[in-house]
Amino acid sequence: MDQIFAERSAQKKALEDAAQAIRNTIVGRLHDDGLNHHDVQFRVKTAESAAEKMARRDHDGSLKYPGGLTKLDDLIGVRVILFVESDIDAVAIALSSQFVCHDDEDKTAMMRKNGGIGYAGRHLTLEVPSHNPPTGCKDYTGQRFEVQIRTVLQHAWAEFEHDIRFKGSSGDNAEISRAFTMDSTLIELADQQFVNISDILKRVQVKRANDGDQETQTLDAGSLQSVLARVFPQYRTSKENQYDWMVRILAVNGIDTISAAEKWFNTMDPDRVARIMEYRFSPGQVRVADDLLLETLGESYVDATKEVGSDINRERKLRSRLRRLRSNGD
Repeated sequence: MDQIFAERSAQKKALEDAAQAIRNTIVGRLHDDGLNHHDVQFRVKTAESAAEKMARRDHDGSLKYPGGLTKLDDLIGVRVILFVESDIDAVAIALSSQFVCHDDEDKTAMMRKNGGIGYAGRHLTLEVPSHNPPTGCKDYTGQRFEVQIRTVLQHAWAEFEHDIRFKGSSGDNAEISRAFTMDSTLIELADQQFVNISDILKRVQVKRANDGDQETQTLDAGSLQSVLARVFPQYRTSKENQYDWMVRILAVNGIDTISAAEKWFNTMDPDRVARIMEYRFSPGQVRVADDLLLETLGESYVDATKEVGSDINRERKLRSRLRRLRSNGD
């Protein structure tokens, strides 16, 4: 019995380590691509839950999940929580390019196409690749995991519904089911308004950047966001704290006023860099700015900014991106 307990504890620890490494990789990828997100969470399926799933049978009596633990894709589950629904597609593309994608099911889109309302979810089944695995995941190649991508409002609705329906004693109460259906409709409408607010904010930032006296005004996160919204209107807004980070990046390169930042970025060609980098989706404004500065300043930019921020892998990533810019830009 002690040996069995020790083996199970070791397996759980290994899964938890893998889940943490996968979560760190996802956070790093979202940051690199300028994808605004609220949180990235993970969980490891308990032994009891895994045993219950492996015991399930089809209508003909055969095991629904033959092959043991190694055949379960959801021993590790990751949840990416976003602010606006329009970012879900970009996150799905980013993660599918970072890991091997075995399945991508947009249940929400399918439900709405069939005339339904509310939230059902975007679910990916991914695997850590054996060829060129992400930094931090080299010990976990072949590990499969599931990812749910949802907005903060969808997350709140799903968590509350799970507590009531599966942990509570509501059963098939018709009144509760009706209330949840109405609530999911309101959440769908609210998510649509969040997207509208995001679009309005971009227009306001462009107007503000046009109206101000910028010649000597010190650059800060808010004014930088306005500048980038004006010079790169085709790219999405980045996570708020990334603008603070980019202000520091610009400062170490001698750019510390609104006027200087705008003049600098207006001389650059973001679409050319986008073609070289072959972005699979519209990246965040800060990511675009980072790549433009990297292309223009080269090795001096790597040396000056490799330790700005908390990403311990920044220098390696910058050098990899610089090689791509140089090899494809000639």
